[in-house]
Amino acid sequence: MFQLRKIILMASTAAFCSATVPSTVIGAEGGTVTPPTVAALTADAEKGDPDAQFQLGMLGLIGKLGDEGRFQAIDRLEAAAAAKHDGACFVLAKLYAGGIMVQRSTLQAARLYEAAADRGHAKSQDALALLMLSGDGVAKDPEAAARLLEAASQSGLPSAKSNLGMLYLRGEGVPRDVKRGIELLREGAEGGPPAAQFNYGWLLETGTGVARDPIEARKWYERAAERGSTRAQYNLAGMLLRDDPDAKDRIIAVKWLLVVSVVGDNPALKETAKATIPKVLVDMPTEDIEAASQAALAHLGGEGPIDIAQGAN
Repeated sequence: MFQLRKIILMASTAAFCSATVPSTVIGAEGGTVTPPTVAALTADAEKGDPDAQFQLGMLGLIGKLGDEGRFQAIDRLEAAAAAKHDGACFVLAKLYAGGIMVQRSTLQAARLYEAAADRGHAKSQDALALLMLSGDGVAKDPEAAARLLEAASQSGLPSAKSNLGMLYLRGEGVPRDVKRGIELLREGAEGGPPAAQFNYGWLLETGTGVARDPIEARKWYERAAERGSTRAQYNLAGMLLRDDPDAKDRIIAVKWLLVVSVVGDNPALKETAKATIPKVLVDMPTEDIEAASQAALAHLGGEGPIDIAQGAN
């Protein structure tokens, strides 16, 4: 049996050091912050400029303003949100939903999403709809969720198109319409969000409403996996291992299982990946194991191979 403690520790350290706040939060609204100068932003923020507050908050979150800026980040975002800055509402809601730097509260997340959604903010409409579908922080209401997704889709938001497409496939909150659902999923995948790419890849892998196409499914899974979709990483690994993989595909599969086992955002998939890895490694040559560990750590932003020590527990 292979010992995995060292690999998980090393990769977890690399992942933690690469980003203190998940990229899904940073990329949501603040990935393109390009302030003229921090001094100018600070001066504007002191005058009550919500956009300046937002930008300073985002810079603080990503560690560009030192410890003090990080400590002030939430207050900055709260001030901007109170002034009806939609981006600040959205980012704060994601932080509350994930319990990142604040106490987790899906109720508070829903309130922030709703405030921005009511003003037509498409990303907030999309996020609020997902909470309404699960009943997390708000009353479960598939019909209202579908209306929000329709509005966000009309603005061209790819993730909303994908999520709405899934509703049409299931007939949840809308009349079931497989053709419309597939069209929306394809449009969403082309737009690029990893979750949308995963959804479309899943259709192709399972043959749900479309002709089954494992080769095309793999392409979409690969795109989503590289961009951080845990489900795509796990499904891609499973697909490769099921198809009597050659050495190259087995290395790729182990790479993604390692990544899921360390930073996957789905607890069940993380545990399954951890349990699967030793079984897959049994017949792998040492050099292939090293190649897989190197690829996994490179994806996580580290250097050098992850050491998968062989031995008995």
